Amino acid sequence: MTSRLARGFFHRDLSVLDAEKLLQEKNIPGSFLVRPSRSKPDAYVLSVRQTDGEITHIRIQRTNEGFELGQKQECFSTLYDMINHYRRNVGDLRDNNNQIIELTTPILAKMPTFEKYYHGSISHPQVMSLLNKYGQNGTFLVRDSETTPGDYVICVKTSDNIANIKIKYSNGQWFLDGKGRQEQIDHFKSLDDLIHFYLKHNILVGINGVSFRLVQPCTSNWFYARDIHQRCEYLSKLTPSQNGQKNGFSLEFDLLNQQNESQSLKYHKKNGEKQENRIRNRFRNILPYDETRIILKNYPITDYMNGNRVRTHYEGIRREYIATQGPLPVTVNDFWHMVQQELVKCIIMITREIEGMKNKCARYWPDLHTAKKYGTITVENINESNYGPPQIWHNTSRTYHAFPSSSQQLLKDDDCCYRVRTLRITTEDRRTWDIFHWQYLAWGDHDSPLASNQRDNTQLGILLEFFERIAQTHPAGLDKSPMVVHCSAGIGRSGATIAIDTILNKIRANGLDIEIDIPNLVKHIRAQRSGLVQTDRQYELIYRMVEYFVEKCPSLMLSETQRIRPIVVCVILRNIKFNSESFNSCITLQEKLHLTLCRNRTLVAIDTHDLDTIQPPFIYDARSPKQIKFCSLNQQKEIQADEMMEFYLVWFILITKIML
Repeated sequence: MTSRLARGFFHRDLSVLDAEKLLQEKNIPGSFLVRPSRSKPDAYVLSVRQTDGEITHIRIQRTNEGFELGQKQECFSTLYDMINHYRRNVGDLRDNNNQIIELTTPILAKMPTFEKYYHGSISHPQVMSLLNKYGQNGTFLVRDSETTPGDYVICVKTSDNIANIKIKYSNGQWFLDGKGRQEQIDHFKSLDDLIHFYLKHNILVGINGVSFRLVQPCTSNWFYARDIHQRCEYLSKLTPSQNGQKNGFSLEFDLLNQQNESQSLKYHKKNGEKQENRIRNRFRNILPYDETRIILKNYPITDYMNGNRVRTHYEGIRREYIATQGPLPVTVNDFWHMVQQELVKCIIMITREIEGMKNKCARYWPDLHTAKKYGTITVENINESNYGPPQIWHNTSRTYHAFPSSSQQLLKDDDCCYRVRTLRITTEDRRTWDIFHWQYLAWGDHDSPLASNQRDNTQLGILLEFFERIAQTHPAGLDKSPMVVHCSAGIGRSGATIAIDTILNKIRANGLDIEIDIPNLVKHIRAQRSGLVQTDRQYELIYRMVEYFVEKCPSLMLSETQRIRPIVVCVILRNIKFNSESFNSCITLQEKLHLTLCRNRTLVAIDTHDLDTIQPPFIYDARSPKQIKFCSLNQQKEIQADEMMEFYLVWFILITKIML
């Protein structure tokens, strides 16, 4: 099945100069787009940026049989089939000098609308599958035309079939195909105007003498990551509902909950309902699915804990989470047995121990610079660091004397927004490793860090910093151990955290032209633990975090940086005593660089590290080689990146010896 990303390359309003400018700005070898030919009707132009920077234009002719490049080239039924063929079969497409033209990265066109009735470049079988799920005739969607690039199709469910009515676009005007119609054809300034006109006035639309009414849209929730701001603007609009006005985030969340009611009936919670396990549940109604629950092995007390495995998968990169409730006093030892069993290296805690004078989570770690034994496992707290500005609380009625032993901790928690601990675990068989414990303090239960329904860039900035530090320390796809995420109940804040981390990692790995479908992601993780993402405020936060990430981190996501291969020329080590721990640390860093930064890259960047001045974790800013300059330690003259690369190639053996 061809993805929308592979089909979004057609630009209906683009001149040759605009096409060349766009391809040069993107600066990606093999990037391409297709546009209409302005000199020849029924023809199109494939514009490609080659590896030498030149832009090549290739005419595509439309014939009665389909689309072809001429000169006895193969004919294809659709433009999408043609492009897909040449992308898969490198070497089949060549220029006039018989040089291979490689199609690597489609330059995506702007979407004609952000309304949810638009499904993009989906195929006819996909349309059939979507509309047949709806019982009501008149349910419709709009898709790109497969046979006529630049046109669109309204697909309407009827009593016995799916009707297709073509929408034409010409000279800035949108109108229905006039084939088989005797009446005057209405023209509109936008696709939205056309669809809303026929919906609002309940007017028949039709073809070949057969007419249909548009009753309700078959909604689509996907969008490109680059369009997150427009999607948030669309969802921010208020719509009348049974309970007053609601914005699109709330309506989308309500629909998700309705769908979840039938989905949850497929799974069982028998283990959590057992009499002997009830004491291990923080809430009677929040229980783990049997199908994905964590089973404690080789543990004489119980095999049960209130937690589930949650797996996400995207573009070949997997991340596994364990979503669990905040430990109770009776389950702290169970929790640490799970950490040992799963070789956990990262714990994300999205709660305080006490919130609103209610116990939310038992303390399961020792005080700083002390050690404590939990069952057969010893945990040492070797470091704590506070981040973010002090929190400002407006609730002055809070009385600390209700919990005298906790008042000092409550005040201390207001000193920052999040805290990072390094906990060293030692098992009964003397195995030991460090665990990063990330505790976010500025996010209340059933709530969101955002103070209102409006964006709070300060809170978003702090939360993004939190996620960025986690990503740097535990890169997705590299850290094979599961990431433990818990709040109090282990569903609301935990679910939002898992969703945000998943989407941000997806964008980091694939860039801004990747498809995002937040409702489908939430549905996917809810199938593994019931109730993940508990409120519409938490649901909106997922969107807002992605929006803020896209706005504030462009250097991480520019398409031209996605294929860069960084090379570390040398690492300067000063006054460092090598032992097995430091040696293994260097090996681990080298492995991470290779796996995360050197996969599928074609450009080159070079960097050096002085470990006396740079503290881990190490971060690379991937840029074009010509933009990178170096200055040697003993002189002020700058060296261009390509000169450094030549030096590196000539003296490779010598540098290798120096590094060893």
